[in-house]
Amino acid sequence: MVHLKEYIAKDRIAFIEAENKQDALAKLISLSEDDRLVIDFAQFQNAVLDREYIVTTGIGQNVAIPHIKSRWVRDFFITIGVFKNGVEWQSLDEKPVHLAFLIAGPEEHERYLRILAKLTLIIRDKEKRKAIIGAASTDEVYRLLENS
Repeated sequence: MVHLKEYIAKDRIAFIEAENKQDALAKLISLSEDDRLVIDFAQFQNAVLDREYIVTTGIGQNVAIPHIKSRWVRDFFITIGVFKNGVEWQSLDEKPVHLAFLIAGPEEHERYLRILAKLTLIIRDKEKRKAIIGAASTDEVYRLLENS
């Protein structure tokens, strides 16, 4: 069983204002800079951006899940961005993104799929999703996710 609190930290949750998807990704990536988790930050940054340009990670329902599995990452983590004003992300449903979960980890497929499955359950819960987007603080976002 995956518990998201193992992968999230209050200092990797932020309310972000962004001009566009590229700006939003740059801010999420910057928020992820942690030498305990990322071996080579430049390579990590390139991997996230390269992955996004293969196909959009805007999955719909105002959510994006940029993600990588890379040898440049020591262990799995999730960085969370809340975009109150929304960001055009070329999402599958063509709606702006208000919530992004950047998932990064080593090249370990099974744990990655379990984390993604857990996030999918949260995203599908309309009330939980709205509560996270409408949260007033990073502490509130963390509390909404820590028991998931």
